[in-house]
Amino acid sequence: MSRDAAPAARHLREPVELEIRRALPDGAVPLVAVRDHVRSDTVMARGHRQRRVLRLPAGENFELLKRPGDPVKRGETVAVAEELFGLGLREYVSPCDGVVESVNTRKTALVLAAPDSEIRALLPGVVSSVSPEEVRLRVTARRIEGRFGFGEPVAGRLWNAGELITEAEVRRRLGPHVQGRVVAAESLVLPSVLPALAAFGAAALVCGGIDLAPLWELVSPDGPHPAGRGLPTLVVTGGFGLHRMDEAAREALADAEGRTVYAAGPQTGRLTFAGPPYAEVVIPAGI
Repeated sequence: MSRDAAPAARHLREPVELEIRRALPDGAVPLVAVRDHVRSDTVMARGHRQRRVLRLPAGENFELLKRPGDPVKRGETVAVAEELFGLGLREYVSPCDGVVESVNTRKTALVLAAPDSEIRALLPGVVSSVSPEEVRLRVTARRIEGRFGFGEPVAGRLWNAGELITEAEVRRRLGPHVQGRVVAAESLVLPSVLPALAAFGAAALVCGGIDLAPLWELVSPDGPHPAGRGLPTLVVTGGFGLHRMDEAAREALADAEGRTVYAAGPQTGRLTFAGPPYAEVVIPAGI
């Protein structure tokens, strides 16, 4: 993730030069060189086919919705299990796009094979460093630092949703129009917003605060989305509980309405409760 010596407030009031570190998966082949100019859609590296294992409940009453050879999308439900003596259902979702490669004999794990990956820049800038582990970019942008978050780097057009505190607001405001977008909410959001955004294909959620207990039920190792897998990238600017974005962050996001912004959790595939690295939103200058 990026860090810069300039005061954080300056990062919001005016664009500054930042360094963005983009980690590469094992075995990825860099396709750019130092001093190359890149656009958001520039392919910086190619990764090889990856396999992910989705753990399923042993000995529970559950149903597989996918079989070997079936295609899956990131966030798509692949199995459901009964809870609360049959009164509720827990969903298990795919952490990636790809196909179901196999199911073990005890039906406690699905092996999902993702296609070869292309790692795009997601931001316009200049390549400052290239190694087998990462590509570093120098970009001119405004930056919002999160207190907590998770998820892989993404880019999408920003949509300011206002408040998403009640279930009624979630139902009224969210729909197919959020597909591919970075959604911003000014204050506390319900953790149930995340699965709803995943169902509509949103890229990320940026919010002021979120309740820890129901969030942990979603993203704990035993939850349906371990470490946030299958959910949009999350950036929480205030913290857990009732927090509102500070004025500078709200103004920066309001100015960026409809523009393509970058969002990233501190570490892909892991929950990090204290940085560095930090979750972040980066708003490129002049886009």
